[in-house]
Amino acid sequence: MDSTMVSLTAETKSIRMEIASFQTRVLGLEQRRSTVEAQAASFQDRDQELLFLRNKLTDLEDTSRRDNVRFLGFPENIE
Repeated sequence: MDSTMVSLTAETKSIRMEIASFQTRVLGLEQRRSTVEAQAASFQDRDQELLFLRNKLTDLEDTSRRDNVRFLGFPENIE
């Protein structure tokens, strides 16, 4: 009976150690997930800013090209 009790106590201790190990791993994973979520939010913000800047650049390029119209086949100096 005592040997069974000692065996159960040892097994319980082993299980508790495994649970503690799993808890540590879960906490580490939760921290990594939080970091990844923060980075993803930062990437989304940068993506929005990049999209805004691309649209602004396209608009500026289009505006600058609008004044550069050439008419071919007409003489330069018409009086």
